[in-house]
Amino acid sequence: MYLTKIAYNSLARFKMAVKSQKRKRSSIALGIISTLAAALSFASMSGCARLLEPMPSGEMTFFRGLFGILFIPVLTWQSGEKFYTGKHRFMLSLRGLFGSIALFFYFVSIEGLTLGDAQILSQLAAFFMCILSPVFLHDKLPKEAIPGLLAIALGTLVVVQIWNFSSFNLYALYGIGGGFFSAAAYIVISHLAEKGFKSNTEIVFYFQIFSLVVGITMMQEETFALPAGVEWLWAAGLGFFALSAQMFMTWAFQHVNSVVVSFLMYSEILFHALFGWFFWDEVLTVWSWLGGALIVAGSIMLLVFKPKGNTSDTHHHVRRINPSKEKGTEL
Repeated sequence: MYLTKIAYNSLARFKMAVKSQKRKRSSIALGIISTLAAALSFASMSGCARLLEPMPSGEMTFFRGLFGILFIPVLTWQSGEKFYTGKHRFMLSLRGLFGSIALFFYFVSIEGLTLGDAQILSQLAAFFMCILSPVFLHDKLPKEAIPGLLAIALGTLVVVQIWNFSSFNLYALYGIGGGFFSAAAYIVISHLAEKGFKSNTEIVFYFQIFSLVVGITMMQEETFALPAGVEWLWAAGLGFFALSAQMFMTWAFQHVNSVVVSFLMYSEILFHALFGWFFWDEVLTVWSWLGGALIVAGSIMLLVFKPKGNTSDTHHHVRRINPSKEKGTEL
């Protein structure tokens, strides 16, 4: 999240990112492909969760953490980072806890929402980040952020159809809650960034551990059902696709400007909607499309904020982590 005295022009900011002279066209193409592959991987993880739908959400969270841990060595090899250093254990544990709760809420939300609607509501993390930052990060909320926040708030009301009690259900509240806890996880990441902590692999490792903890805790209230047959493949897919998305995001940020990556990651909504339509005959209502457009537009308004005096910088250097960039890390 950027500091105060924000000046932005969304179209100019995006063009500046695309036309960066520091990257070759082949590198930009690779970054774009990697970003789309990451978005597709996240949608595939959600698809695996939908295929496991008879399985309780707590159990899915548990298996997400279990198989995620098994793939950690691959992420460690790819990133060259240690997965455990013993530093900042409390803050990393807090981030892992918030992220795991967000994941559990997301799994619950897809039980009663279409994949597209659940993914649209998950974009609320940017909204809650702006609300929480002035409280916990001591950032002053710039007046330029207000239109974006209002657009996101209005879009949320449209998606859940607040005026229609038959459409506004408990699952939508879980989707909104998932966005809130994702934002809380981003706040912790920002604190860690201020302390100079940069190990993305260790953040992911803690997330897997607390996915196990949260999953086991919630399973106490559920009926445990061991996967059978092909269900083991879908359970493994929860961890595989999430970590493959992480690897694709790492490559993307290495080859293309982070603003371009953040814009393209909104293709997640499209992939989720297509998966729901093709495999489960889900159809987004006109209200979902309209509300989703407002949420995406509002999030982009928040994304393109840029401090004055840095108009020549084409690489999106920021003092705090941008929630859209953290999106590629995990929930």
